[in-house]
This record gives sequence, C-alpha cells and structure tokens, in this order.
Amino acid sequence: MGNKQARQRLKAQEFHFIAKNSAFLNREVVSDYYNEIIEKYRDGKMDAEDFKKIFRLAFPERPEEKLSALTEKIRNVEKTDGSIPMHSIAMLIYLFSDASTEDNLGQMFNLFDEDGNGNISIDELLNMMAFFIEIGMDTGNVDMAMVMSEVFLKGDKNKDEKLNKVEFIQGMTQHPVTSKILQVKTIDALLATF
Repeated sequence: MGNKQARQRLKAQEFHFIAKNSAFLNREVVSDYYNEIIEKYRDGKMDAEDFKKIFRLAFPERPEEKLSALTEKIRNVEKTDGSIPMHSIAMLIYLFSDASTEDNLGQMFNLFDEDGNGNISIDELLNMMAFFIEIGMDTGNVDMAMVMSEVFLKGDKNKDEKLNKVEFIQGMTQHPVTSKILQVKTIDALLATF
C-alpha cells in the first residue's frame, strides 16, 4: 500500500543513519543490500527469508525464534498475500535503532513524505497507518485509523492540513498509542502491542 516509488528512494544520509544506529557495518553495506532488494523485488514486497536476512544484519542479537514470530506477524497472512512490504523493514530499523525517538521519527517522516516536499499530507499519513495495519496493530482495542487521525490533529497546530517534520514528531510523541509504540526496542515488546 502507498507510494512504492517514494519508499524506494532512500538517500545516502539515510544509509548513513541506518549504519550508524544498527549493526550494519557502514553505509556502503546498507546501500548494497538496499540496491539488491530493490532490484529483486520490483513490486515493493519481499519474501520472509530476505526480510529475516536484512533484519539479522541490522540486529544480530535478536533471538531467532522472536524474529520468526515477528516475521509471521508482519506477513499478516490473514489480511495480505503473505509477502512483506519493503517499507516494513525500514520502519522496523527506525523503530529498533539506537537513535533518539525524534531522530527515528525524522527518518520515518522522510520515508512517508512521498513527494519530498517537506510535509506529510493526510494521504501520506494514511500510508504510514497502513504499515501498522499490515503488521496487525489494528487488532484489539486499537483503531489505527482513529489513532492516525488524532496524531494528525495533534500535530497540525496551524491547521494547514499537512504536517511538517516538527508537527509530525509532536503528533506522534504526544499521542498515547503512538508514543507507546515508539518506546518499543525489543521484538517481545513489539509483539506485546498486538
């Protein structure tokens, strides 16, 4: 779901960010794997084994059985074809990385600012919501459509119907559901939010 081309436009600074805040060795390694995955999965969806491979490179200390459980959750075969949208790996790297919450949100903002204009529209925010739905976070008591609507309203202080990076960070950190998700740094904690 969402703009596949926009999600395939990671830039050198994003490779550097990922290398700096995960176990990837350097930005060239990140870039090489990124290019390999983009070439292999032109439809924007990857298989579970490649997802696990990339995740292991970024976070080798995560237990294999936990990674398998996370992979199955993200595959969300109850609601999807079982392939994993490539933006999911980027979102998880940003979620689990060693960077600050604000820096991670800045990277997420860049990923979903599909037209690169420095703002996230309601449609672009809905694409982010799709990520949370794809990993099953719309189950139980959480209505992700309502959450993203509230995030948008909290962030859009000047009521121009778009969020700049500062407004996006404020909206995400001030909402109780998204702020809880942003504190997740382990697979167990992420799985417990479902």
